[in-house]
Amino acid sequence: MYRVGIGIMMFGLAVSSTRAGDLVLARVEGAVRESFDSFRGTFATLPPGFSVSKTAKGLMPADDEDFRGTNAGWVTAGGCYAWSLGGGNYALGYQPTEDEFTPGFFVAVASNATGVALRSLSVDYSVVFLNNADRASALDFEFSLDGSNFTRVADMTFSTPAKREERATWKTASRSLQIRFQSYLEPGARIWLRWYGYDAGGSGSRDEYGIDNLRLFPRVADGTVVSLR
Repeated sequence: MYRVGIGIMMFGLAVSSTRAGDLVLARVEGAVRESFDSFRGTFATLPPGFSVSKTAKGLMPADDEDFRGTNAGWVTAGGCYAWSLGGGNYALGYQPTEDEFTPGFFVAVASNATGVALRSLSVDYSVVFLNNADRASALDFEFSLDGSNFTRVADMTFSTPAKREERATWKTASRSLQIRFQSYLEPGARIWLRWYGYDAGGSGSRDEYGIDNLRLFPRVADGTVVSLR
């Protein structure tokens, strides 16, 4: 396991209450989990707090035809899919094209409903990918306390291989970090988590990829460890 320490200097923003539709951090030392197993590749089945942008500008609306439903991979049409990984396991994903998700992003908004100020937030997730094309796609992890100004965590970046696998199957890469707030995340404050995708080299078609098994763990104790495995 690779570990690197980081110091994140961000200020908590206090607001009066949590917002309807956010991911809710309800309990200190209590994990919030999103498996995406109820996501079916439609706007209506996006988990609470989640949105998708196919252009890295505006968010995809409910009637966007690029919500493509469920699929096991090897698709020909670009769009947002619920990748079916087998055994009832689904992931939030995208098939990038020249003008979609290059760049684009997934974003989740979480509210502190614990009733106490949080010192840190642990974030764990998996990147799923099908390396069936000769162009690499990267996925950065970023966070924000105002929804506009994002901090990228360089050590969390994942890129699919540029050279395609002849008999490609779905693979998983785990990512884990702990965000430390300099002045705490106050009760009712929000944090934005963003997975920002873009081309990372190679040519031709693009790999299919996405995120799965998100886990958020609010804490009142210190911690500044990022681990990649």
